[in-house]
Amino acid sequence: MRSHHVMPPFCYPWGSERAYLALLRGACSLALLDIPDGAATFELERRVHLLRDFTTVVVLAPRHIDAVSLLRAGAVNVLPRDTPPVELASRLIAERRWLVLSAARGRLRATPRSEQMLSPRQMSQRALFGLLSSATRPWCCHDLCLLLGNGPTPLSRRALQARMARLTERLAEYGMSVHSSHQWGRTTYMGIHATPVRQREGR
Repeated sequence: MRSHHVMPPFCYPWGSERAYLALLRGACSLALLDIPDGAATFELERRVHLLRDFTTVVVLAPRHIDAVSLLRAGAVNVLPRDTPPVELASRLIAERRWLVLSAARGRLRATPRSEQMLSPRQMSQRALFGLLSSATRPWCCHDLCLLLGNGPTPLSRRALQARMARLTERLAEYGMSVHSSHQWGRTTYMGIHATPVRQREGR
């Protein structure tokens, strides 16, 4: 694909915080989810559904994968991995062209404030902040664990809670907090909001 100038600028494994930050920052980001032959397809439709919440998703998959289910999950296209390189390149270029020329799509992107308030060394906090502050819907803890896990292994609930606790402490320094609710063993995070002045003064 290099000879056709359509190689992705960045290649990351599932769960890469750098990848999520790049997608959140991009004005017209596009994620090409590559599913090699023999790769684990654990909750593949759900993974596509999570990605499409903050980027455009094209899936590159073996022919035995059910393309209809991936399209229903939110992928804009599902391309066979054995497609001839010239045709595959043309299809990806067309997807990019559509993405650039499309009207306002209500995309999610991280706010500039995230770069100002969080240290570049704290990659996990920056990614978590970007996802929470850019969300158009509440994030379920199970979805965040799947999104931030590595491949077939989701992030543990305990690890997510520890990351959230560190982020909450950091946000408090800037008069912000994470709104969440807990019910039936499930925690739902409803975004990041400014902490009321009276509440901050009462601490």
